[in-house]
Amino acid sequence: MNTHLTPEAMLRWQTNDATEAERAHVASCAACRAQAKPLEDALSWFGSAARQWGEEKAAAVQEWREATATAGREWQEAKAAAARHWRGMVAAWGVACMALLLIFFFGSMPRWRAHRAAMEARVQERQQEEKQQTLARDNALLEEVDQDVSQEVPEAMQPLSWNTAGSGTAATNSGRAARQ
Repeated sequence: MNTHLTPEAMLRWQTNDATEAERAHVASCAACRAQAKPLEDALSWFGSAARQWGEEKAAAVQEWREATATAGREWQEAKAAAARHWRGMVAAWGVACMALLLIFFFGSMPRWRAHRAAMEARVQERQQEEKQQTLARDNALLEEVDQDVSQEVPEAMQPLSWNTAGSGTAATNSGRAARQ
């Protein structure tokens, strides 16, 4: 091949679609190699820039994934710590409430017992007073009855007394003795 490659043939050589003759010509011809050099350098530069960009993009994606995973783990740990803290707070409040209830319950028991004993003493006093009052009323009633019964029947009423068949003083005396 004596002539230099056409631009179409040069493009085929750059894309590896050239024939064997075109490849041999570029390998032996310094002018064709010089003409292909800027395009080869541009493609080489573009290829290396594309590879570098891809590597940087892959590194950025990897860094983003790691940062996301780290943030997710940190969030889970913070969430678990908050849950542990919350459960701990609830448990602490529960224990404090139970302690206060026990203190109030057992602390007030002696007072409650004293109050209960005082109330029972009052009830017993009232019952004793009621018994005494009932006894006093019963005694007063019995005294009235006894006074009414122990009165001497007037002479005019003697026929209506205990012994209506008897006469005068004998009936009165015997009636008095029987009643006493």
